[in-house]
Amino acid sequence: MRATEFITERKKSKSRKKSLRRYFFPGYGYFGFGSGESDGGDGGGGGESMYESPEHELAKKLPSLSKHDYNTIDQLIRKIAKRHHMTSELLHNKFKRKYKETPDKWIKGKLDEANVECDLEDEVNKFADWASKRLNLQTRPEIELSMDTEEAQDGHHTGSHTEGSNKVWVYAKNRNLVDILRTVFHELVHVRQGELNMIQPGDSYPGSPIEVMADALAGKYIKIYGEQNHHIFQ
Repeated sequence: MRATEFITERKKSKSRKKSLRRYFFPGYGYFGFGSGESDGGDGGGGGESMYESPEHELAKKLPSLSKHDYNTIDQLIRKIAKRHHMTSELLHNKFKRKYKETPDKWIKGKLDEANVECDLEDEVNKFADWASKRLNLQTRPEIELSMDTEEAQDGHHTGSHTEGSNKVWVYAKNRNLVDILRTVFHELVHVRQGELNMIQPGDSYPGSPIEVMADALAGKYIKIYGEQNHHIFQ
């Protein structure tokens, strides 16, 4: 079965699906991103702790300021310093020692990171919608972008999808946009394979037919998408 036939193939009877698997794979096998859970804040109940350091309290409250100009940040520093019975200069210096940057530079970096992550999420969701239509997915899964390097290293992967789950996990830290999108398409191919009952236990190993198929389709369609979206090649 050609790749285009795979994409438009509708669900058939169980016996028909088994026949498709037998005919498809032999001929095709020769073709060549702090998650929300782990970065969800400090987990406190909102009350002040007598054991919380003033510099940590400052780091918690800086993002919630309505403005991040010098005067607004200075007012917050003075307020926290007074509560901890220290000078604002001392708190400023303690913060700089702990976070390696002054409060104004530190929060600017955090806000820039948040904007980048927001833009990345928009780009990925736009691409996932496009890819889902090309693959004729019955259900478009949620795309979870993870910055968890340890999870990627432990799992030896940059993307994963559990059969029956409506979520695709994609590692996104320090990766070019085009590479992230290629991983998204790869995993969405697995979602479609699951809808067509093409995946059996033990099928997903390096170089297996379903993996070869996902790699080939991801490589092909990222080029098609890139022709109209040059910005993905950063």
